[in-house]
Amino acid sequence: MEIKSEELLPPERICLELTAEKKEDAIKEMTGLLAGSGKLLDKQAFLKCLFEREELETTGIGDGVALPHGRTDAVGELLLAFARSKNGIDYDALDDKPVHLFFMIAAPLSDSTKVLKLLAKVSRLLHNAKFRQALLKAETKDQIIELIKQQRQ
Repeated sequence: MEIKSEELLPPERICLELTAEKKEDAIKEMTGLLAGSGKLLDKQAFLKCLFEREELETTGIGDGVALPHGRTDAVGELLLAFARSKNGIDYDALDDKPVHLFFMIAAPLSDSTKVLKLLAKVSRLLHNAKFRQALLKAETKDQIIELIKQQRQ
């Protein structure tokens, strides 16, 4: 079964401009996108999972990108959210540069295969500098979704 990231990313889980200025606040704001969809079973438990993951190793992978993710029983199904920050956020990224693009992945504990495939897919997409630039320039949520769809072709 192929994971179609655009099907996992409805407009209500896209934020074109984070208000957060700090890493912790960015994670909380993005978790709010997931919670707003009604698919997150326990927001606080998921936040705890994310912060524990960040303590192990940053999910700021470099090139202005962060992939905060977690697996927990606080999530009933695989979820994806996208956000960006025009000014960038100090996220303790591997390259010490501010993060502008965020993809958050939430997955149930029982679902290790799908989450790993999605992480790999999103990572591959974000290694493409033209794709990152297009995400930064997109003006609407629909444009973000269309950019992701185009990557499948």
